[in-house]
Amino acid sequence: MIDVRPKPELCKKYYAAGQWRDETIGDLVARSVAAAPRKLALKNADGSGITYAELDELSSRLAQYLRANGFGEGDVLTMHLPNWWQSGVVMLATYKLGGVVHAAPPTYGWKDLAYTMAKCKSKAIVAAGRFRSADYTRNLLNVGDLQGLPPICLLLGEGAETIGVQFDLALAEEPIAAPVRVSPDSPAAVVFSSGTESKPKGVIHTHNTMLFGERMFGERLGLTPDDVCFMATPLSHMTGFVHGLVLNLTRACTLSLQDIFEGKRAVEIMQQDGATWTMGSTPFLNDTINALAELAIPLPRFRFFACGGAPLPEAIVRLASKVDVRVLPVYGSTESPPHTLTRPEAPLADSWETDGEALPGIEMRVVDADGRDVAFGVPGEELSRGPNTFIGYLDEPELTARAIDADNWYHSGDIATMRADNTIKIVGRIKDIIIRGGQNISAREVEDLLIEHEAIKDVAIVGRPHARLGETAVAVVTTKGDRPLQLDELTRFLVARGVGSYKLPEALVIWPELPRTPSGKIQKYLIRQKLVESNAVDPDKSN
Repeated sequence: MIDVRPKPELCKKYYAAGQWRDETIGDLVARSVAAAPRKLALKNADGSGITYAELDELSSRLAQYLRANGFGEGDVLTMHLPNWWQSGVVMLATYKLGGVVHAAPPTYGWKDLAYTMAKCKSKAIVAAGRFRSADYTRNLLNVGDLQGLPPICLLLGEGAETIGVQFDLALAEEPIAAPVRVSPDSPAAVVFSSGTESKPKGVIHTHNTMLFGERMFGERLGLTPDDVCFMATPLSHMTGFVHGLVLNLTRACTLSLQDIFEGKRAVEIMQQDGATWTMGSTPFLNDTINALAELAIPLPRFRFFACGGAPLPEAIVRLASKVDVRVLPVYGSTESPPHTLTRPEAPLADSWETDGEALPGIEMRVVDADGRDVAFGVPGEELSRGPNTFIGYLDEPELTARAIDADNWYHSGDIATMRADNTIKIVGRIKDIIIRGGQNISAREVEDLLIEHEAIKDVAIVGRPHARLGETAVAVVTTKGDRPLQLDELTRFLVARGVGSYKLPEALVIWPELPRTPSGKIQKYLIRQKLVESNAVDPDKSN
């Protein structure tokens, strides 16, 4: 159970301004159901889908099953699913009971899943039986052997092992009589974000923090119930969860899903479903634009592609413009999602020269190491505060205090410059993370595991620029004696310890020693610089 609340002074301030309201995500989805019961709510890539009336009924049936098995207000449900319409049912059922959704990406290895579920004290999990090359029943058995599984375990489809209860059986229950009424300031979601720490941090959001950000996001984009959002970004990531599930279901829009992203297929789905917009990281944009150019398929209803997670090259934006796709940069984080978005009417050059303008009600600053505002154009740390900011890290008061200062400014750890028009540009970061295709990889987490390898004396994980993914991880190591070492040996070592595939190093470089400061700290900027100068790694060969 997660039982934390925002600071009283923030409640007073944001309610007085009308920025926080006495309504939950469940309340707004119920409004969508009442307004458009026969309208398509969610649709899978295979063509299956459900209406708003079906979403309401199925979520009520699932809620009754969960309640009958001991799930209640404040309890945490782990949603470990691909982009399938069932995710909407799981989210809404959880909220009908006053519960909290723990969004666990399908890319998680069992080690990440075990850690985050234990941290959340998850009382239920809904997972796929098998998806792509992953067998989640085996992962769940590993978790169970390590620490035990939540008392409620539901599976969509079968895997190699027999475990849990089939999801469809839970939907055979009679619908719950009425949803539980909870405060909009109660926790609604915990999403884990990897930063400089070796373990992921559980970012807690309330109904109000998520709803405010999505209300401002939707208003800037001019979204209406006629809009159809295409979403290939995982719904269990912050982007997919808030900009996919929360935003669209609370505005009575249609959410068109793709579970396995492929550019040409994405374009076909967008055309078939009449998509009007989408959001994803730079690799999604790059592949979509190339597919549009190759296939010459018109998307007459499509208005814009909101893009974040990695720098936007000018060439991609210009190519997108040639196929009638307006690219709108977005900047935010799991802790503050999002707080900038480029206006649709802004000059085209803003799409590569800036990362957008603050949304209404959200403040931004760029400061030096002493916390003083810097001049326009001068790099500094980006700070933000507003009604969209998370309320804390799960059971991590010291980390929370470091991230949110006494004046409620969230310290992003990102280095930015600000222009006179209050748009910003992210130019680097303080945090030692690698952003691969919009997904954060904690370098230290991987380093802490690799240093246990029998052949490795010293290790540094650094990001290498990649034309499509933004960055990929490179393992730079020194070895013990003459012990040979290959990349596949490293990846097998990490996979055996439950590391997700997206976190695996995609190149290995062996050096006689790593550069260090006089105090012994590894100088990663020198490693990155040397890799570039020596062309030791070809980023275009990563995948």
